[in-house]
Amino acid sequence: MRKGSLVSAAAVILLASMSTLFASASSDNISVSLPKIILAGVPFSVTVEGLSPKERCTLQIFVGSKKVAEQSATADEKGECQFAGLVVEQVGGAIFRFASDGQVFLREELKVIPAWLSLLPPIFAIGLSLLTRQVLMALFFGVWIGASLLCFNPLAGFFRALDSYIIDALNDSDRITILCFTLLLGGMVGIISKGGGAQGLVQLLQKFVRSDRSAQFVSWLAGLVVFFDDYANSLFVGTAMRPLCDRFKVSREKLSYLVDTTSAPIASLAFVSTWIGFEVSLIGEAFQQVGIQRDPYLTFLASIPYRFYPLMAIALPLWLILLRRDFGPMHAAEVRARTKGLVMSENAVPLANYETQELAPHPNATPHWSVAVVPILTVIVTIVSGLYITGYINLLNSGEANTKFDFAFLQAILSHADSYKSLLWGSALGCVVAAAIVLGRKTLSVSDVSNALLAGMRSMFLAVVILALAWSIGKVCADLQTANYIVHFLSPHLDHRLLPFLTSVIAAGVSFATGSSWATMSLVMPLVIPLAHSLTVNMSPESQNFFIVTTVSSVLAGSIFGDHCSPISDTTILSSLFSGSDHIDHVRTQLPYAIVAGVMAWTVGDLATAFGLPVWLALTLGILGLGAIVWIFGKPVPKVAE
Repeated sequence: MRKGSLVSAAAVILLASMSTLFASASSDNISVSLPKIILAGVPFSVTVEGLSPKERCTLQIFVGSKKVAEQSATADEKGECQFAGLVVEQVGGAIFRFASDGQVFLREELKVIPAWLSLLPPIFAIGLSLLTRQVLMALFFGVWIGASLLCFNPLAGFFRALDSYIIDALNDSDRITILCFTLLLGGMVGIISKGGGAQGLVQLLQKFVRSDRSAQFVSWLAGLVVFFDDYANSLFVGTAMRPLCDRFKVSREKLSYLVDTTSAPIASLAFVSTWIGFEVSLIGEAFQQVGIQRDPYLTFLASIPYRFYPLMAIALPLWLILLRRDFGPMHAAEVRARTKGLVMSENAVPLANYETQELAPHPNATPHWSVAVVPILTVIVTIVSGLYITGYINLLNSGEANTKFDFAFLQAILSHADSYKSLLWGSALGCVVAAAIVLGRKTLSVSDVSNALLAGMRSMFLAVVILALAWSIGKVCADLQTANYIVHFLSPHLDHRLLPFLTSVIAAGVSFATGSSWATMSLVMPLVIPLAHSLTVNMSPESQNFFIVTTVSSVLAGSIFGDHCSPISDTTILSSLFSGSDHIDHVRTQLPYAIVAGVMAWTVGDLATAFGLPVWLALTLGILGLGAIVWIFGKPVPKVAE
């Protein structure tokens, strides 16, 4: 074949592939929201917009010449029509026909694939990252697989992964804010490190930390204190405790575990945090959907004792510290750190390299705690102030503000706060304060500050890329309806007493696969609350309220599992980042602990309380059970003292 023919053929293939990337379902002013793809046997919904109020719309679905489904619905006052509970069982192609007043106004064809294929992207991404330790390759491969399934063409899937999913993942102001926050925090840490702040912080904390055990305990306790935001938690604890844990030969894997365990789990439990507005709003929407007459915030408070996974996850590291024992790969990491002095494995690739010559203290630097503590406190104070300011302004604009300053008012402010802006303001001001301190002390010149800032930002590059790819695979999983399939597969034929247990397990599986607790809550909450209401409608009000509360708690608690330990979770990534740990080493060593806490929470907690065990006894037995597991299966870790 001649060269010109080859070029022409390649162009035809390329154009054919690209043509699958763009599709719209609309006719004149009427638009239809269709899934990207249909999973065989899994219910889905379709929304039609642009109709006249009270206009009748009919949807027919054909597979071949056979009509497999038909629904009619009336448009609401906004001209929207929704068709829910649609199911196509046959794999292949399905034709959708939309008609109004007997006239077909849109015909669209979608592919139907076996439902289990929707699990391939997260399975490949998570599996490859654990097996090969190449997180970037594994995540991109997962995105590519998902895009190929949606396009039915690997070449088109490659282009779709690049120009659609990865680019679209960054086409979001909140995500761009998180990336800027991460880069600015890296720049601040660079200035602090170059100015001798890390060394000064170690000297200050040495007054309170005398051993490897107390270093771990202070790390755990600091995580409980910074309860208002998971990102701020990871920043403060990881940055402040990393040099000190290195001093007492605590492995980076152990530090990142302590940071991760006290970030999302504690933020999700706090009475006042950046999470609470989102959580309460989901509860309220689900209650409104089925007409449950309960206050969402009071339900949130009532669910806290039943949030067994985050409570068990927070309790487990305390046993590890008190008994000075570890098990699984974490024990090997701790023994390596204590006996060989290697806080990271020899082949570790930390997300942020704080030991580069670029970030080494300047020869003129005199170590002092203020170089580190003042900028970090500036970040925290600015974040808290930003939460209050943005929340108060948004509350005023909503017309819900009152003049009485009390706990309810503070909770309302935080529920309306803009945490992303607050984080950005905090990190930017932290950089300014850090620069001002080192310039004022004449430790660094303006050129040195600029170089340190850029060096710190460069140290965050790998984390930024991983975050972008993690968001991309989350979008792929959403388009493939991975979470819908998991819920549909696990939820049929439920006994009401099994609902809290199965809800926790389902939410844990979804959040681990997608890496997002908020996305999991958004999906699972509106599905299981109506289910809990229908299963308990004939029970006494007390019993029904109990199962409603425990089901809510199971959604919120189970969703934390993936946020806590999934390799594609942003808080897991940030915990590795600010602790200076290899990300895969962090996930690999933490996962056994998360599973132990999860099994204890799901069995002694969710399952046992549904069958009558008092919650206080379940918590007591669960926490003591974790201590017994650490004592029986854990192995002693060598001591390191001053």
